[in-house]
Amino acid sequence: MTTTIETGALDKALRTLKLSGMLATIEARLAQARAGELGHIDFLQVLCEDEISRRDTMSITRRLRKARFEEQATLEGFGVLLIFRTADPLGSSPERTGSSAEEIQELLTGVP
Repeated sequence: MTTTIETGALDKALRTLKLSGMLATIEARLAQARAGELGHIDFLQVLCEDEISRRDTMSITRRLRKARFEEQATLEGFGVLLIFRTADPLGSSPERTGSSAEEIQELLTGVP
């Protein structure tokens, strides 16, 4: 019994079904199954999860490319300054207060 897939039939079938992402991880998953780490259902489930993960990654990549952003930004790398306007009965200029990214994250998630 060989440890590599040498037949083109499985490759062709997976590509026909548009499951070519499974081909990238099938060798590692077969090794896990042969080592007794994965049963039949677990093997199939992990392969499907690999395909879903690949599709999600490709979808995000495709959307980012299509959006043509100049830069990619994340909350962690983004300096946040919020401007709060307070009601001032005397009509003076609005008060400005800054908030850190950690404070914004706490407000969004409710987790301190």
